Amino acid sequence: MIKSFVGCFFLADCFDPLDPNGNITVTFDVLDYPQNGGYVARVTIRNFYQYRHVEKPGWQIGWGWANEEIILKMAGAYATDSGDCKNFAAQKPHCCKQNPLIADLWPGAEGSTVEGCCRSGVISAWAIDPPLSFSAFEITVGNLPANTSHPPANLTLFAPGPGYTCGPVQDTEPTVFLDYGGRRKIRAFRTMKSVCTYSSFLANKAPVCCVSLSTFYSQQITDCPKCSCGCRDSASDGVSCSR
Repeated sequence: MIKSFVGCFFLADCFDPLDPNGNITVTFDVLDYPQNGGYVARVTIRNFYQYRHVEKPGWQIGWGWANEEIILKMAGAYATDSGDCKNFAAQKPHCCKQNPLIADLWPGAEGSTVEGCCRSGVISAWAIDPPLSFSAFEITVGNLPANTSHPPANLTLFAPGPGYTCGPVQDTEPTVFLDYGGRRKIRAFRTMKSVCTYSSFLANKAPVCCVSLSTFYSQQITDCPKCSCGCRDSASDGVSCSR
């Protein structure tokens, strides 16, 4: 019997060998600084994996605020928990949690929407369907002085479920938007990005591997094993073996 085995044993080595440069990039584009403080930002989740879709039940994204910010309004998405907003009752914020978790709206949802929203968190791979390879929403952030914005910290992405690790949200060149049919360029006041990569090592309790088996036609000569990868004792707790 000839076996070829590719495993993922170290976190640094965990990537899709068919798409080693793929990632999901989360972009915060600050579009406005209202006079009464805070800012308005467009958040875009863009899938640069060639073949890995974000499937149902869809993405959820979270972060930690740096300076006790609150979410005053949202369009195209919603916070799953409003948190305790008793100190901001007059403003009626959308969410006062310091670690909000955001989810996409569903098709036909009532309320404010934006381009790229409202697909129940489903995002296509860019090589399969580029127009549907991103999701977006707008967020109005409060409890900040005028002309002030801070990068969110500890970004987390579930797309869906675990497996994604996101880098720090860092400043980059401001995004340029086109208006008037492409005749006018409008730059964001500030653009911050985080890059998230997928690891099957993190997504699975047992190491994920790929096994290729070759044998003779008769199992009496070279019998294939019942389990070849991620094998566990059937009497023990843990991930069941794929056979």
